[in-house]
Amino acid sequence: MGESKLTESSVSETQQNAVSQLPEFDYNNVKFWQELCTTLEQAKQYSEAVAACQRAIELKPKRKNLETWMSLGNSLQQLKQYPQALVSYNYLLQREPKYSQVLVHQCEIFLALDQYEKAINSCEKAIKIDGIWGRSSPAEAWKHRAIALGKLGKLEVAELEGLGKQNVAKERENQRLEDVINSYSQALKITPNSSFFLTKKCGLLIEIERYTEALENCELAIAVNENWETTTPAQALEHLLVARQEVATSDPLLVINSAAETEEIVKQLQNLVRFYEKILADNPDNAQAWTKQGIALQTLGQTERALTSYSRAIEIQPNYSLALVNQCELLNQLEQYESALKACEAALEEDLDWGDMRPAMAWNQRSTALAGLERYNDALGSANRAVALDEDYAEAWNNRGVILWHLGQLQQAQQQYELAELNYRQGLQSTHRAVKINPSYARGWYNHGRILSEYGQLLSLQQQNGYTTEKTMNVLVYKASVEAYQQALAGNFTPKDNLFKASIFANQAVVLWRLRDPQLLTLALEATQQAVQLNPKSFEGWHNRGLILLELRQYQSALNAYTQADALSPENVGVITGKGIALSRLGRYQDALANFEEALKLDPEYNIARKEREIVLRNLIKKKEQTRS
Repeated sequence: MGESKLTESSVSETQQNAVSQLPEFDYNNVKFWQELCTTLEQAKQYSEAVAACQRAIELKPKRKNLETWMSLGNSLQQLKQYPQALVSYNYLLQREPKYSQVLVHQCEIFLALDQYEKAINSCEKAIKIDGIWGRSSPAEAWKHRAIALGKLGKLEVAELEGLGKQNVAKERENQRLEDVINSYSQALKITPNSSFFLTKKCGLLIEIERYTEALENCELAIAVNENWETTTPAQALEHLLVARQEVATSDPLLVINSAAETEEIVKQLQNLVRFYEKILADNPDNAQAWTKQGIALQTLGQTERALTSYSRAIEIQPNYSLALVNQCELLNQLEQYESALKACEAALEEDLDWGDMRPAMAWNQRSTALAGLERYNDALGSANRAVALDEDYAEAWNNRGVILWHLGQLQQAQQQYELAELNYRQGLQSTHRAVKINPSYARGWYNHGRILSEYGQLLSLQQQNGYTTEKTMNVLVYKASVEAYQQALAGNFTPKDNLFKASIFANQAVVLWRLRDPQLLTLALEATQQAVQLNPKSFEGWHNRGLILLELRQYQSALNAYTQADALSPENVGVITGKGIALSRLGRYQDALANFEEALKLDPEYNIARKEREIVLRNLIKKKEQTRS
């Protein structure tokens, strides 16, 4: 049972206080020691309780003493003397096989010892017997079963992934998650007002993408606001925001009022920031709280404050991967790519504490930073690592597609058409994978459309240079691009997404223009109108509007559009040339000539400006001759 022994001269002060409250003290009185054993255990004086319990058992070793053995086992368990505690619990089960409470304690010990299968068996046996629960309950058994299942599942998945059995690993992970969710559901039948169980279930439902159910459980956890145990209202709120966002994205019909929904999410995020402010007021060295606060601030668009929070977390815990990867993501958004790259590489080298995130995110953000630095081959390697770690990571597949697109553009500019085509095709495969994983992924559809558009241009170039490509192939690719943009526009947008939505319209418009179908030009013009209404500073919107208006021979309107584009991006050869063409068609030859001269000064090899300049010069000569005659 251990080395702890009680003698008359070794009774502690705590025991003496307890003894003084017990009548008829007698060192050899079994009843006295039994009562002292239980009293001390319930008072959480575990070392003293062990000594008292052992004295009671020594005096009458042949008695059942079930309550004494229970207090002894509980005390030893709390002292983390697990083998000795198991001896006590086994003794109890030999004398009372229907002691469910004891089986739950055994389950807890096996869980602490990382013996997950034994833990699951003990908890399941406690539930099946459904006997004496004492101070425990079936809800506790379901809880510990859920925790053990989750930990065992992670070990099995890691083992299968190590053997290269990715598909089997994914299937096993989903089975385990469903079983864990079922355990929490069973616990909730017994204790429906447990915010702990509701929050845990909510997080797991998010993992298997059952967002509507997750939303219900998190909302209820916050509303109930009882029995949080190891979870917090902040954790429930974080899950709630993720679930709300995913529900809004995946099923717009469930969002009754987008503006109201957005306002509510902002309100909840602000509450979350305040929650962490209170935590940090009491404990300013809490790196986790600083990081979580940073995530909330970043979501609110408060980038400077978010960076401060991440920096503070990293000052406290320099090797904290979760803080570093979030810092990397935010720096990428701010286009501070060198700093972002350093943060991501530090995240991958440090303590690997990712919280709810994954190493794949760091590899994906690293690829974004490298692409921003135009190190596309390195970026592709990093993106490949991200999708290898998580084959269902839609954002990483999308990012990989964009990098391949950039590589294709470089090769196309160098007239390496075969290599460019190969990269465009591979890029399309990546973005297609992204939208297959998440069919409502607007940015994935947007990038799929952009790569298709560029691929269509490449096919046109190949035809012009004598390559054996089908004449209608580029038309089919352009039509697929238009459809991809339409899929992107079918997503659920809020007012904060106006710039992104404007970009989709602007890009769709130019593809409709490239189809050279008179019936589609009106649609193209309408798309540019949508773009500039959503974002009056959209260079692409005004530029493409000028292109289409020229095609429609609405020269004054085209000139107005190009003038807007020129104000947004001065010294753009295409825009200056477009303005010149519109002026030329309006008969303003001197103004047109000035524009073409300016364009050729910027790019002496720009053939469109050169040809249009020659046309203007001829028209000016004709005009002079007409004036003379």
